[in-house]
Amino acid sequence: MGHYPKPFYREPRRLWYVQLDGKQINLGRDEAEAYRRYHELMATRDTRPSVPEPRSDLAVSVLDAFLEWVQINRAPTSYDWYLRHVQTFASTLPKALTVAQLKPYHVTAACDQHPKWKPNTRNGFCRAVQRAFRWAERQGRIDRSPIAVVEKPTTETKDIVVSPEEYLTVMKLIREPRFRELLETAWESGARPQELRLIEAKHVDLEQARVVFPPKESKGKKIPRGIYLTEGAMTIVRRLIEEHPTGAIFRNSEGAAWTKDAINCAFCRLQKKLGRKLHLGAFRKSWATEALKNGVDPVTAAHLLGHRDTAMISRVYAKVQQDPQHMRSAMKRAKGG
Repeated sequence: MGHYPKPFYREPRRLWYVQLDGKQINLGRDEAEAYRRYHELMATRDTRPSVPEPRSDLAVSVLDAFLEWVQINRAPTSYDWYLRHVQTFASTLPKALTVAQLKPYHVTAACDQHPKWKPNTRNGFCRAVQRAFRWAERQGRIDRSPIAVVEKPTTETKDIVVSPEEYLTVMKLIREPRFRELLETAWESGARPQELRLIEAKHVDLEQARVVFPPKESKGKKIPRGIYLTEGAMTIVRRLIEEHPTGAIFRNSEGAAWTKDAINCAFCRLQKKLGRKLHLGAFRKSWATEALKNGVDPVTAAHLLGHRDTAMISRVYAKVQQDPQHMRSAMKRAKGG
């Protein structure tokens, strides 16, 4: 009995799709209209010229299949990340290259075409491509990944921390109100950069002064993610949900939802005034550092950051050691001084 495709709804994108001939077709947001378009497609489907099945032994076919799977089974931000890296790699491969012909040097050669890439970007690119072929191996599409071992650079830890004094300087230098409210909320909440970009009015719990992502929209997709807000952050969020009752509440001066690239451009403009390049993740690390210095216990701080235990906060986020005055004071307290 043949497979009979049916429309399906993707909540993160709020769109209806149907998968025909290995391709996902966007049917729009309205359910009734989506089914009307679906029936039109099905009525004309048999009259369309048949399209040859893509060769499963081609490297680019594996990459295409992986992206289709990620689009259905992973968050939109994850899909965008994989799409960017995988498409970049696919563009460097001969279309007729088979999986058996693919070698690790194809990955490193693709990296070498981008000399301006920093170690973290190169490492992420290699990991994204490797995961595509590991997925294909687990799915039984290929016998084994031909690029399971690739020489890639070690990632560099971004140990940038913003002190309270520097934060005030940053706020004075920024003239764009929409960028200011994004940074202020990051400073006040310790939220992940991708979480800030995805907050919608439906996520805001005004009574408890927090943002709550359901499990399917949270990192790890297992438990809800709660982001608690200070009075300052709550004032910003309350105003933004009134301005934008649907869609992302944090938007740039043009009214578009902030993207990773747009935020990076804003930080590049800030760098010319400040003298050094910051990133949104530095505000999260700064939140963790200040929380510990102000007496919040590590377990509570970890849960406020969205972690299950204190491992990440001690290894990655908290940078109390970068404040010599705090460390000297802690040493005196340790000796009863």
